[in-house]
This record gives sequence, C-alpha cells and structure tokens, in this order.
Amino acid sequence: MRLFEGILIVVHIFWLFSFLFRFDAKIKRIINVITLIFLVVHLGFEGYRWQMGLTYILFILLTAFTIKPFYEEKVTLVSVNNKRKVKKLLYIFFILIYMFSSLGLVTIMPVFQLPKPTGPFEVGMNSRHLIDDSRHDSKQKARELMIQIWYPAELENNSKDIQYESFPYEEWSGTLEFIFSVPRYLFEYLKYGQTNSIKDIAVSNKEDKYPVLLFSHGFGSTRMQSISQMEELASHGYIVVSVDHTNDAAYTKFPDGQEVMNQADAYSYSYNIEDEKDVKTRSKDMSYVLNQLTMLNGNDPQSLFTGKIDMGKIGIFGHSYGGSTAAQALLDDSRISAGINIDGPLHEPVASSGFEQPFMFILNEDYLYLSDEEIQYTNITPEEFQKYHDKITDLADFHYKEGIKGDTFMLTFIAGDHYTFTDFPYLSPLLSWNIDVNQFHQVMNGYILAFFDHYVKDKAPDPLLMKEEKEDKFYYFNTNMKHH
Repeated sequence: MRLFEGILIVVHIFWLFSFLFRFDAKIKRIINVITLIFLVVHLGFEGYRWQMGLTYILFILLTAFTIKPFYEEKVTLVSVNNKRKVKKLLYIFFILIYMFSSLGLVTIMPVFQLPKPTGPFEVGMNSRHLIDDSRHDSKQKARELMIQIWYPAELENNSKDIQYESFPYEEWSGTLEFIFSVPRYLFEYLKYGQTNSIKDIAVSNKEDKYPVLLFSHGFGSTRMQSISQMEELASHGYIVVSVDHTNDAAYTKFPDGQEVMNQADAYSYSYNIEDEKDVKTRSKDMSYVLNQLTMLNGNDPQSLFTGKIDMGKIGIFGHSYGGSTAAQALLDDSRISAGINIDGPLHEPVASSGFEQPFMFILNEDYLYLSDEEIQYTNITPEEFQKYHDKITDLADFHYKEGIKGDTFMLTFIAGDHYTFTDFPYLSPLLSWNIDVNQFHQVMNGYILAFFDHYVKDKAPDPLLMKEEKEDKFYYFNTNMKHH
C-alpha cells in the first residue's frame, strides 16, 4: 500500500464515521476538503489504479451527501427514532465492507519496489530487437527475438536526476493474462512498481570488459520474470542477457508495436523428456544471441557495449523449461563454460548424453511435483505424471552424481515452490505468506554468484561451494567436485 493510498482510505473511514455519529456539518465539509486534497495528491504523485476504485466512488457519494442540505429538513423525533437505529447498523455494515475491501485490495495487490542489488555497481538496462534471417517460422517469417540486457553501470557526479525504470507491466500483464486467462488491464497497476535499473546508462569503466550470463525463462513466461535476480548479478559485474523465446514466451512486444501471444494452453507443457523440439529451438536462440553479442562487442550501433563484453567468459542459467534450455545449450555450444538449472527437467539428448561443463541444480524439494487437482488441468493422467516425475528426479540425481563430467552442485530448497525462484511472489503477499522471499533470493543468488564467479570469472572457489554438505532451515546443499 502506497502512502497516500493509505491516508486516503483512513480519511474516508473517518468521513463515514462522521455520518454515523452525526458530526456537525462544518466538520463534514472540512473532512471533504481534506479528502479532496489527498485525492489530488494521490492521483498526481502515485497515479490511479482500479484497486482504489471503491474509494474514488465513495468520494463522489460522500461529497454529494456532505453538500446536500438534508440536515435542514424538519422532522419529528418519533418518526426518526427507529430509522436512526437502522441507519446506524447500515453505516456500520458499510464501513466494515469498505475497510476490508479497500485495504484488502491494495494489500493483496500492492505497488512494490524490487529489493536493492547488493553489488558495487549501479545497474543499466537496455533492450534489443534481433532478427535471425537464417531461421523461419511456419509462416516463413524470419525468427524475431527481444532480449533484455542488464549490465554494470556507474553514475557520473552530475547525474542527480537519474530515474530508475518502472516495472515492465506490459510483459508481466501479458504473461498473467496467459496464465490466469483474465484481462491484462487488471494488472496495469504494475507500472507503478519500480526497478533498480537505469535505461541505457553508460557501461561502467571500472573494468575493461565484463563476462556474460545468458538467461532463459520458463514455459509461458517472459524475459522479465526475474528482474531482481538480473539486477543482483549485474551489480556484481556481469552482463546479463535475458531472451524472450518468441511464441514460447507468454507475451512478446516488438518495437513496431507487434504483439505475439503464446497460442498454447497455459497447462499444455509436454511431460515428455524425449520431446526435444522446443528446447532445441531455444538452444539455437541462445547461440544466435551469442553471435549477436560478438557483433555488438565489435561495433555496437548504440555505442554501449563496444569492447565491453568478454566473449571468452560465458555462463548460462534458466528457470523451469529455461533450465532445460541451459543444459541443452551447454551441450550444443562450446563457448558456454558453465550452467545452472533452476527447477527445470532435463530433456533429450541431454538426458542420455550429459555434457562436460560444470553444472548446478537449484531445485525445490517437491521438484516440479503436481497434485492430483493440478494434474486435472493438464493433458496427462496421474499415473503418467508419476512416471514422468520419477524419471526427471532420477535423471537429476544421476547427472549430479556422474552423468555430467564437470563439477556438479545441488542446492535444494525445502520452503517455497516453483515460482518462488522468480519475481512472482513480489506481486502479492498471498504468493509469499509462508516464506521470507528476500532471504530465499539472497541464498539462491549467493550460490549462483559463487558458482559463476569461480567457473566463469575464474576466481578462486568461494568457501560456500567447497562445503560438501550444508543444511539450513529452508535449504540444503551438496557438492560433487570431480576435478579438484
């Protein structure tokens, strides 16, 4: 709840009580003026949102009642006595409804600010539209991609008026529309949220060049799904590139205004490790993006990244189906030196062959498990799902122990769920009521940084990685160092 939203709701509640207890008409008018001032300030500085709709309507109604000279009408005490009791009950009932509905809406659907990055760098953000003429879709159109780049930046002494970017509500509202099948305008209020990224600010000169981390989103998600994580990694000296896998992403908007929605059902994910078509397409996206980054490093038309990208130091990570993509890209592209799978399954051919590079599994203890109720929304039976779940669990365990030739790590969270790894819980306390999301992300990002610092930046291994076993109240960690 934002400051003036809260004040506005409290003033309206007091205003309602003024009618219940028959305050003097002058006091009601004073409250009316005070409310108008706070309404104007709220709309001017914070902006309207539909969650406050009841308050806006109530302002109009109470204003009408306040200026209406009803108190001048003369009526007998006998005729009013019984009506007054009924009125009081109705007022109390309405006040309670208003309090719970208004406070409830702005609380469960808050305007939020993402947590501040902990690294020494400011964070810049840049969007790019890429067109791969070597690949075409079913309509024979060249494959188009949107990528988002977060990078280490620095503020100049005279840059006091720098503005951090607003939360990318278009990508998120499109994604939430896909997931929940509700109109995207219900989530337009997300535009009032704030990130810690500064658009198109210069890359920091504190280091000559910076290593690259590629990120792949989950099925039916968006390249913007984990902004807080991208900002954290960029603040520690990485150029982080998140890719929208067009058609597989829930929603992609291109600079010319073209919008591409995922045409599949939100629950139509293929529960089949042999189904490699989409993950191979995603892996090709990643290799293409690396080719484009090489060109940007040579000569960036926007003059941001020329000579700033260390193409000899590249890592990859992804969430859910993006974790599957990270593993596939390690198999397909030798330029990538290490990868992380955040709660995703392994698909063929990775499932059978493995790869040579170091790899980290970051999983939820329930690892993609679905209840019988959730399975009803999919296209498989509980028996088929159980067989699939046993297989992906066995594969993760096998590749952690021996299937992957490089060093492997397993970070398993006891708390949270599949979406706690993303920025999803920041949307509502209902999605994070049983867990400290900030602490969860601090732990996850701490291990991710330790892993990439060692295997991408070539730093000495962090003691965090060297502990063969560690257990905490909501996670445990295992190490399988094969080459040390």
